[in-house]
Amino acid sequence: MNRNLKKILTVILVAALVLTGSQTAFAADAGGIQVQLNGEKLILTDTVKNVGGRIVVPFRQIFEILGADVSFDPKSKMIMAKTEDKEISFVAGGTDIIITENGVETSKKMDVASFIDKEQGLTYVPVRFIAESMGYFVGWDAVQKTVVIIDSEALFSNADTDFSIISKLMKSDLDLEKAYETQGSFSMNMTTQAEPGSILPGMDFSAAGSISGVQQKSNADITMNLELQFDKMLSQLAEEEKALMQPMLDMFKEATMKIKMDGETGDTYMNSSMFSAIDPTAGKSTWYKMNVYDTYQQMGIDLKSLANMGNSDIKISEMLSASLASMPSADVSTYQNIKTTYAFLKHLIGDGAFSKKTVGNYVTYTLNLNHNSVLAAMAKTALTEGISNDEVNMADLAAKLSTGSLSADILIKEKSGSLQEYSLKGSADLEGFSCSVDMKGDQKNAEGTISLDQKDMFKMTVDIVSHIKETSVKPDLSLPADAVIIDYPVMY
Repeated sequence: MNRNLKKILTVILVAALVLTGSQTAFAADAGGIQVQLNGEKLILTDTVKNVGGRIVVPFRQIFEILGADVSFDPKSKMIMAKTEDKEISFVAGGTDIIITENGVETSKKMDVASFIDKEQGLTYVPVRFIAESMGYFVGWDAVQKTVVIIDSEALFSNADTDFSIISKLMKSDLDLEKAYETQGSFSMNMTTQAEPGSILPGMDFSAAGSISGVQQKSNADITMNLELQFDKMLSQLAEEEKALMQPMLDMFKEATMKIKMDGETGDTYMNSSMFSAIDPTAGKSTWYKMNVYDTYQQMGIDLKSLANMGNSDIKISEMLSASLASMPSADVSTYQNIKTTYAFLKHLIGDGAFSKKTVGNYVTYTLNLNHNSVLAAMAKTALTEGISNDEVNMADLAAKLSTGSLSADILIKEKSGSLQEYSLKGSADLEGFSCSVDMKGDQKNAEGTISLDQKDMFKMTVDIVSHIKETSVKPDLSLPADAVIIDYPVMY
């Protein structure tokens, strides 16, 4: 699959899970705090405390619950916890912690210092920091006053075998250590309808653009050209309104943006004539700087890990674990909800749902989806997950699905284990919303059309084409000698 499209698919899945929750915060009364591990409430014999909005628990109990062997040196006050692949050590009363994994030591600071409760004779540690250091996802259910811990490695342990066919779309024979030249183009048409009584008119505009440049891993030197056409929208305005908006819209008729990104640090520089529409002081030599990794980290998304993942053959298990780790919130039902969704997807698009045909060295996998196959996957999920009719009314679901339409065809063709061709076609129409997708390509080429239509609100169609080829040219991350660098927040 085209490596840019592969990155997009990775980010889409992560973003979908991230958007299912809101920001997690540990701020609760200490009384009645519970801890849940993989959907099961833990019986803790010692008290759970709230210290400055951080939930802390006795170190021995939490480490042993998470499967670690614990030791304590009373002389040095050094606490050590070992699992099969990881060792954690720290001194009681301090914030410094050393994590050793695969022979590599990493030093971190806990967000609240461990401390010894002299009355109880117990050493307390922050549950979120400890669990996350051991590779677990941690959330907080403020309503139930429950710390939610999920072992994503165990939850998705079978994902690579359950979804080995669909994961072929994410595998590549390209040498990702090399540089690749990217050439692509897109076009978009969009129409929006004004709400009754709105002072703003509906919009009708089109856009076309191209992208070219060189990428090597996450380093990029890219130029984008964009042309927006507002003629239809302007025709609906009065002459005074046209005169007011025309100068600004003219700036977007033929716009260019240059982007240089250091994939190791995340530092990104952008230069465009469009910036003067936002900041009148911006000139041709102005380059705005931002660190994309830091920006997304503030939203709870580890973009650097995702970028590195997009530059390698992705395992479904790693993608799902990264998705879970990026979720900003969870409640006591999160584990079961994810487990049920996983089971549904396994029945719907897992290996068992595909048909396989072999001709010589070529193997073709196909999958046809419709509302009947969706219902069948739901029924299988209800059986395997023990979901009762009281929880899910299959008749109601069938009735809702029958009011619309749903279809999809997936084709994956490989030769001697190497992806040769893929095709994704699908459409859905339900309760006033319709969409369609038609994408095809191979490891270096991709093209597709996406259409969305929300009744009485908007219509949008996007066409994309992308090609890559190996090049000896490396991404040029240097800036012009006359570059004026301004931190991105200044734009606001």
